[in-house]
Amino acid sequence: MDNKACILNYAWVQNNYGAVLTAYALVELLKDKFNLQGINLNNKNIEYLNTQKNIKNITPFKDKYINFTDFCSKYVDFKNLNNVFNTFIVGSDQIFRAGCLGKYLYQYYLDFVDLDKKKISFSASFGVDKEQFLKETPKHVIEKVKRSLQLFDFVSVRENSGVEICRDVFNVKAEWIIDPVFIIDKSKYEELTTKATEDYAEKIVSYVLDTSKEYDNAYKHFEQKYNTQVIKTANSDLTIENWLSAIKNCKFLITDSFHGMCFAIIFNKPFICLSNKKRGATRFESVLELLGIENLCISKINEIYDKDCIFKPDYDIVNQKIEQEAKKGIDFLEKALAAPVEITPEKMKIKTEILEERICELETSLTISNQIKFKLWNIWRVIYHRILPNEVKNIIKCFWKK
Repeated sequence: MDNKACILNYAWVQNNYGAVLTAYALVELLKDKFNLQGINLNNKNIEYLNTQKNIKNITPFKDKYINFTDFCSKYVDFKNLNNVFNTFIVGSDQIFRAGCLGKYLYQYYLDFVDLDKKKISFSASFGVDKEQFLKETPKHVIEKVKRSLQLFDFVSVRENSGVEICRDVFNVKAEWIIDPVFIIDKSKYEELTTKATEDYAEKIVSYVLDTSKEYDNAYKHFEQKYNTQVIKTANSDLTIENWLSAIKNCKFLITDSFHGMCFAIIFNKPFICLSNKKRGATRFESVLELLGIENLCISKINEIYDKDCIFKPDYDIVNQKIEQEAKKGIDFLEKALAAPVEITPEKMKIKTEILEERICELETSLTISNQIKFKLWNIWRVIYHRILPNEVKNIIKCFWKK
């Protein structure tokens, strides 16, 4: 079998620029940095849940730059991927936020992957700090995750708090690796912006996911103060190319999105960042710490009236830090991809426990399903024999025979 990598992240999600560009960055990173070194690494992203459908501003970009597997929905679909791929990479983005994954836990923690296949997490995110993670994640889920993570060959996480969670909660060693959007060369994004069809020069751009009336008031304030228009890009029909161009060419960016902030930094733009604790404030704090940027994030848009909260970092220094962290990410991948897979007795024991628990869950689910069907059938029998008039019964009999 050729060296083929299967990637799982949020590339399939609906109209999320950051998720798609993170997936794009990892694809480009694997293609550029490793194929050129003679590591013939054919890779595909898992097409999952299929919520994307045909979204005119996103789908053409995905079709052009991201190679997907056949649609996967059932456990057996994921399991069959072992027949094609020998390396499985999960990340980046909040794919380790276990309390929010629900029934999708086994996919994102790669429980479907065989022991003789390589499992790598690359800049995966828990989204929250250790305290919040323990608060929002049930104990039985934590036990599941602990077993799953201990089967990984290499673990890297996007936030320093993720390193702490892996060490203190799961007894797993993890490296702190920056989001892949920072690792590929900026020229790739600049090339994409040349395909933009709209002009955003000197406009104020807003990419705010959780908006309110207070934001509209703030936008009016900025338009009067800077005598320029505020362009809203969230929930719009902008293409990936136009979205990137809006950030690259704007006067400054207003965002509550992690990846919105990332691309403001990549394009060396001033920006206002609203750190949303519910969405995961630690994501913002960690990347700012990693790049040596003073944390001026605000929690409410109304704070703009009381203080100057526009980030204006020394981008000469920041760009040097990005270069250092990018090299660290590339080194991690090189090491992870080159190392052999080790099948230890401990891993075999953990894998057996995971499979046994999976079987028990399926049996329980089947039992519950049968019990519900049985109860519904009994209710129907009572209604049919004791309540329905004979005329209605005769009509039902006719349809039943058909």
